[in-house]
Amino acid sequence: MDVFSMLRGSAGTISLSRTQAALGFLVCSCSVGWQAYQGTLSDVIFGLYFGFCTAGYLGAKKLSGDKAIKEQQIDAGMNPGEKS
Repeated sequence: MDVFSMLRGSAGTISLSRTQAALGFLVCSCSVGWQAYQGTLSDVIFGLYFGFCTAGYLGAKKLSGDKAIKEQQIDAGMNPGEKS
């Protein structure tokens, strides 16, 4: 098991959404740690970091889900651009 095993998806390649989640966690942790060390930690700053990290993760999940649905429609012989 290597360092990047937690970032790999089921196909064995590095997963973008898992990488974004890990980077978001590191940024939030470092930010909170540094500001707590300095005594300047505010709820607003932490909320902004957390919000941006979560939005990136959710955005990557949405893109991945849309891609999977489109591939399923193509496999089923449907036109993915067609509205039902």
